[in-house]
Amino acid sequence: MSLYTLTPKREFERYTIQVGWNPHRTYFATVVDFTWDPVTEPDHEPDTIHLGRIETILDPAEVLLAVAPYAEIPADLPARLRADQAEHPVRRRHQLPVGGRRIAHQRRQSTRRPTATSAAD
Repeated sequence: MSLYTLTPKREFERYTIQVGWNPHRTYFATVVDFTWDPVTEPDHEPDTIHLGRIETILDPAEVLLAVAPYAEIPADLPARLRADQAEHPVRRRHQLPVGGRRIAHQRRQSTRRPTATSAAD
């Protein structure tokens, strides 16, 4: 997993902006103002972005486009995110690790003969 905390643009200094790669499935982006207090600032609710929590994003440009209004994007960040993905590819359920071996899971068959009380077996 990778995580990059970006420098906010001047008008968004209160925000925490992060992007990264989660090898379980997706790129992600978060834009949050952790200092916002709904009691003292009820009419100034900040923007909040959470990408990649539910949906799968496989193009880093999508998350960078979402955070671009809020943060300075380093020129090398798209390449670093792609390198993170290449170094830690998507892990799918039942995917074998590199150099791993498949373990056969055979369904156990019953050797009991059906009787009047267990005919459903």
